[in-house]
Amino acid sequence: MKKLLLIIFLLGSGIKSGNAQFQTGVCSSTRAGVMGVTINPANTNYLSNGTDVLLFNYGTTLMNNGYYLTPRPVTSIVSPTVINKLTAKSTNGESINETFDKLFSLKRSFKTNNYIFADATIYGPSFLMNVGKHSFGLLTSLKAVSGTTQMPKELAIFVLKGSTAIELQGKTFNLNNFVSGTMVYTDLALNYSYQIVDTYKSRQRLGITAHYLSGINSLDFEDRGGTKWSFIGDSTIYMDKGHLYYNYAATKSASMSELLATRGRGFAFDIGYNYISKKKSRPTRTTICPNIRYGGATREYQQYKWRFGASLMDIGMITYDKQTDYNEYTNASGPSKNLDKAFYLGVFALDRKLWFDYSSNTAEVKYTSNTKYTHFTATRLNVQFDYNFKDNYYVSFNGSHRLPMPGVIANHAPNILSLAARYESTKYQFELPISLIEYQYPIIGFNFRVGPFYMGTNHLPEMIGLRNIRGLDIFAGLKLNISNLRGT
Repeated sequence: MKKLLLIIFLLGSGIKSGNAQFQTGVCSSTRAGVMGVTINPANTNYLSNGTDVLLFNYGTTLMNNGYYLTPRPVTSIVSPTVINKLTAKSTNGESINETFDKLFSLKRSFKTNNYIFADATIYGPSFLMNVGKHSFGLLTSLKAVSGTTQMPKELAIFVLKGSTAIELQGKTFNLNNFVSGTMVYTDLALNYSYQIVDTYKSRQRLGITAHYLSGINSLDFEDRGGTKWSFIGDSTIYMDKGHLYYNYAATKSASMSELLATRGRGFAFDIGYNYISKKKSRPTRTTICPNIRYGGATREYQQYKWRFGASLMDIGMITYDKQTDYNEYTNASGPSKNLDKAFYLGVFALDRKLWFDYSSNTAEVKYTSNTKYTHFTATRLNVQFDYNFKDNYYVSFNGSHRLPMPGVIANHAPNILSLAARYESTKYQFELPISLIEYQYPIIGFNFRVGPFYMGTNHLPEMIGLRNIRGLDIFAGLKLNISNLRGT
């Protein structure tokens, strides 16, 4: 946990499926199967009485609007040499931020409000099965999600260059209700959906997914309004009328079993609706494996002109109560020298520094601490629209808008709009998505599927060194539909 704070701000704490919510690639396709319920629990299998099995899915995403790298191949960023230099102990007194800046020559183009989003998600064995009008699914995953919003440019400079940065001297700024949150947890989810309407023109489904969450780590650092920082020289920051939260659930141990221990438990649920406008009134029949004795298995699938879906995702929370520290500072004022050094040393050092400087330095300050707190998941509204304009060719529109719970400690998800053109058949799929991050920054991607294997990115020019790098992502997985086995 020593370098977690800087990584949250610069790399997003761990580096798609879990929180990025691009809703592109296999998740939004006709043959999405079990991955379809990760964006809308009312999605189901393409084939009637089908069983879709996910063997694995890995996705990682990093997006921001304030920092960038000049164009270069992604292999130069994630090489073993670079990783070793970032994680090695300094022998010359160089701080981690100085090492980072030297390695990457990080450029800056800060906005009034800056954001950083990151997640890494691993889906383990999962399945989705149709039985008549019913659909049942089980999903297992490990997720690390991080979201930073409303970050003022002065704070972004402080994160990278420290309190002695020339650009900050003599400056006073408002922390702007800045929020930075990270959660690491395992997720065991049960999905159920039901076909509520089947008419000559349409099919409609309702679905719900219930999640059991085991919290591993959590970090929350946020301004609740009115906090001002002034840089007065000599590495000193003066805080005025600070109302800050600084909370974490973490360990100092380097033992893997201790690092992955459960520090909290919670739940979440998703609800969704799906509407299909039929191309034909009756389903199309197909024979799977016709060379099997007695003619193989007959399956049906419903062709559609267009499909619409809407869902509320990740409505839930985790209550952390082991190795947990909750801290609230109200009306905190006064100087803090070398706060940046504590920040670079990690979670526990920053906690000690804030407590020493602000917990009881004035009569006006109100300091509240506890050994547990509740961290809400990154709730969002997802919308999907898919149009089949000719045979195997589709155009889709997808949107994801964050809905953080007001007045509580909550993770923030990115706002994303995506428009994609797709070719899709039983054996192949190719898609070209264009996405808009936080309604301001456009990116272009590419993804494909060959049989059971799929892979893609939403940052294609950045990955191959053709564009300034403000974000990177990649996802890949292996998924089987076992409806080709007779009797399944």
